[in-house]
Amino acid sequence: MKNVLNVNDLEQYLNRTTLITGEVNSGKTNRTSGILKIFCDCGYEDRIAILDLAPETNKGVGGKMGIPSPTLLYYLTDTILAPRLSGKSEEEMQKKASGNAMIIENLFIKLSESKREILFINDATLYFHAGDFNRFVETLKLFQTTVINAYYGDYFADSKLTRRERKLTEELMKICDLVIDCNKMRF
Repeated sequence: MKNVLNVNDLEQYLNRTTLITGEVNSGKTNRTSGILKIFCDCGYEDRIAILDLAPETNKGVGGKMGIPSPTLLYYLTDTILAPRLSGKSEEEMQKKASGNAMIIENLFIKLSESKREILFINDATLYFHAGDFNRFVETLKLFQTTVINAYYGDYFADSKLTRRERKLTEELMKICDLVIDCNKMRF
């Protein structure tokens, strides 16, 4: 059964922090895009900032949200690496994760200047690999409404990076108003 979102669903996301979690290819980005469409259909497009932290698709994993053009959405992204898919050692993965964190923190600065009220974040866990969780939370507080997706699964092998990512995703779950687990949903 396909999970269909419509305009009537807007209220459950407005003025709240929503986290969408799931395994690789469980529909997190599609669900986030569906919620974004609801907001746009209701006339909120010029109030929305999107922070797309996903790496390019690598081995069938990852991928940007893909925003239509032209749009009134404030869309921020950069080249983000997939440390576990491209790193050959724990040290190399950590180095790539640290580089990603620096890039993302520069995006946080631009985001803070956006004067938008609604924030969508695609693939937040790329920042959790090496970023400052408190800085992430402070960035969220700049917005009245946030919709975030984050990897939460068992696809990747155990590593220091994976354990940190999981721990911080669980911390984020604790402060969200709504957590949607795509691992339990059928698309």
